[in-house]
Amino acid sequence: MEANDDLVARVKARDTEALAGLIDAERNRLIGFTKSIMSEKLLSMVEPDDLIQEVAAAALAGFETAPLDRYEPIQWLQELCRRRVVDAHRFHFGAARRDAGRQQSMHGAADDGAGGFEAFLAASITSPSAVFSRDVRVQRMHEAVGDLSDEARTAIHMRYAEGLPTKEIAAKLGKTDVAIRVLLSRSVRVLEQQLEDVRPTER
Repeated sequence: MEANDDLVARVKARDTEALAGLIDAERNRLIGFTKSIMSEKLLSMVEPDDLIQEVAAAALAGFETAPLDRYEPIQWLQELCRRRVVDAHRFHFGAARRDAGRQQSMHGAADDGAGGFEAFLAASITSPSAVFSRDVRVQRMHEAVGDLSDEARTAIHMRYAEGLPTKEIAAKLGKTDVAIRVLLSRSVRVLEQQLEDVRPTER
């Protein structure tokens, strides 16, 4: 408990490594919380642990502007869990009612900025090019990914194209799980900034 108190204090001081450590330390608690607010139908389609991986990426990417003046760190992380559950529900159960643009259905749902972009990133890497043949964003995405370092590009591909968990990516690249999650969150933020001018408008 004392170790976690130290992590909380460091997170409040905007220590990124401490945030990653706190997420690791509280992972089981966050998984339990996330599972408790998921419907049975959603649980049959999505693993809570996968959502926590997305929460970790979102937290690391949005850490600089996190409202830690209004929330305790664990409360902020739980709020991100709530948002991710809503995103997942809309993505899986709203997609069937959407047109060919359903691959971006998570974009408007995530106001923390990470979920929708990551869904588009995954779709851009894994979907047949014909699906997006008229979408200039996909070409820009491939160019932006190509500008990343070899290590970042490999990690991005393993996570979003192959769907590997960060721990497995870390083992393959000889890094720690925390280092890989930080690398992924920073890389996604770089890509997001580079594609800001072609971000779709909300309707």
